[in-house]
Amino acid sequence: MELKVFTNKKGNALYYMRSVRKKGKKNPTKEKVKFLGYEADLKEFYDDPIEHFRAEAKKLRTKELEERRISLSINLEEHFPLGATGGEEAVVDDLVSLGHLPLSVIYHELEIDQFVKNRRRHWPVGANVESIFRLLVFGRILFPGSKFSTWTQRSRLLLGNSRFSDDDVYRSLGFFCQYSDDLLVHLNQKVKRLYKRDTSLMFYDVTNYFWEIDNKDADILDEDGVVVSEGLRKNGPSKEHRPEPIVQLGLFMDTEGLPVDFGLFPGNNNDVKTFLPMIRRTQERMGLDKMIYVGDKGIMSGTNVANILAQKQGYIISDSALKQDEETERFILDEEGYRTTTAYMRCSALHEEERLMDYTDSLGPYEGPQDMQQEVVVFKIKSRIVPAKKSSWVGDGSRKVKVTVNKRQIVFFSRKYQVRARINRCNAIRKAQQTGTIYNGHGANKYFAKQAYDPETGELFEKAKHVRYLDEEKIAQDERFDGYYLIETNVVGTSEHEKPWKGTARFRNYDCLFELNRVVTDQDIVEMYRGLWKIEESFKITKSHLQARPVFVRKRESIQAHFLTCFIALLIIRILELKKMNKKMSHVKIIETLQAAKVGEVQGNIYKNYCSSPYLREIGLATGLDLWKVFYTKQELRSMNNKTKDI
Repeated sequence: MELKVFTNKKGNALYYMRSVRKKGKKNPTKEKVKFLGYEADLKEFYDDPIEHFRAEAKKLRTKELEERRISLSINLEEHFPLGATGGEEAVVDDLVSLGHLPLSVIYHELEIDQFVKNRRRHWPVGANVESIFRLLVFGRILFPGSKFSTWTQRSRLLLGNSRFSDDDVYRSLGFFCQYSDDLLVHLNQKVKRLYKRDTSLMFYDVTNYFWEIDNKDADILDEDGVVVSEGLRKNGPSKEHRPEPIVQLGLFMDTEGLPVDFGLFPGNNNDVKTFLPMIRRTQERMGLDKMIYVGDKGIMSGTNVANILAQKQGYIISDSALKQDEETERFILDEEGYRTTTAYMRCSALHEEERLMDYTDSLGPYEGPQDMQQEVVVFKIKSRIVPAKKSSWVGDGSRKVKVTVNKRQIVFFSRKYQVRARINRCNAIRKAQQTGTIYNGHGANKYFAKQAYDPETGELFEKAKHVRYLDEEKIAQDERFDGYYLIETNVVGTSEHEKPWKGTARFRNYDCLFELNRVVTDQDIVEMYRGLWKIEESFKITKSHLQARPVFVRKRESIQAHFLTCFIALLIIRILELKKMNKKMSHVKIIETLQAAKVGEVQGNIYKNYCSSPYLREIGLATGLDLWKVFYTKQELRSMNNKTKDI
């Protein structure tokens, strides 16, 4: 409490003021508490009104501090009462999470609570499904585990009505599954309105999640033996090289890295087969348009590209510089047309790189001057627009047809990538020399020639001795393309002599190119494609920090609900990182800080904050919460929790 004097036409006005913190403000602001009167009027009662009320304000401040100061009494001989840990729940401690409050701010900004409550009346579930959903989403971030494990720790969160059983949690999964698609549409609308979502670039990739089970799901067949419903958990190419059944998950992410939509597919589906169903449902349900789809070479087939063009959208995909037709290989290796960037490097460093890339171990130590430098090409790039033929399945899937489209080919070379590729090849060859085999050509084994018969007669030896030696011609052939990357796209920009037009982008029907209303350089396309790393990072978040696998539920609707809660947990973390914190803190540090933020009751509804991290203070400032006090009353914790719901 303090005295503040404001001057207006009537004279000096005296007010009591106090400091308050407002959402998003780093420093506290002042607000008026009480109007005391004008100085001229108060002089009838006090010789010096300003000094008098300044002293009174100081007394009030001292009194407030005294009222909030308490003494704690601790009995060092006190023990837990017998039976305190009885029952089916394993009680670890009585700490309450403080980290769920920032999550609650974003959860209620997105109005997820209202969405769930509005649909609860249509579902025969007696329990509070909104509290259950909040528990599953927050628990996935703060204490990830199975549904039962999360339920046993529900007392850590200020959920309000948490009187629901573990059976209620599992029964509610069907409810969440039924409204999953509607909730994803709702979230897209809210993110677009609140956080200005940018879907001009739509990154797509696929990962998979495993189950610790032995047998895959069986397909459901009709009387004629036709598959009616395909099993979800199937054996397929696991990203983690695991033998267990898996489920494929396709994820769309916007330009800034916020997740947009996800879909689940049987584990035996190839990545490329997931793309077409995803773009159809995402575009239809969310009404998105004027987008550029960005994916790697494993996603974009000729059929997928043809469908993108049919929808009049753009695409950017990568392709290997190896295994191209002769004309494209000549274009890549031809130095004409490249715009190069050079740099000077120490000859000693260049020699060390050559030594690491030498699989023959014939290079000795560097013997030249240490300060000698050499100019080297570190980056070069060029492009062209060429017609290309794509193979696409016809509508009924009975046959493939050749479709001719225009595409923009961008080739760039990175010396860093070249050195890395050659060092990796060298290490692989050295390993294959020690542990390689003649029975396959996987990995570096392809660089070894094998002979197991008489080359003159073609006769097989009865007791064959296989000759295995390095195929240096094959190595040299592959080394030509080290460091080269090929990107294909239909995205172009405006030209100098083009007439102005309205809008941000348009599809040119006459040449199937997607034109942005600005200049688009080759480097711009490369930077757009490089944004694909963000979706790989999102997969890492779900698997490592949110522990989305292994998955313990088995029903299809339960699996959908599980990944829905993981998706929303990822969305909340990304919004906190990218929008609230403006990238000032990594998602790893945010999750670790929120997990560590806990308070515990010390005496008589007084709670102590056990997290003194400055990161927690920054998160609190970004979400309008006072999270760095040492002590809280129970009422203050409830007030903060209620504040997150009044967004």
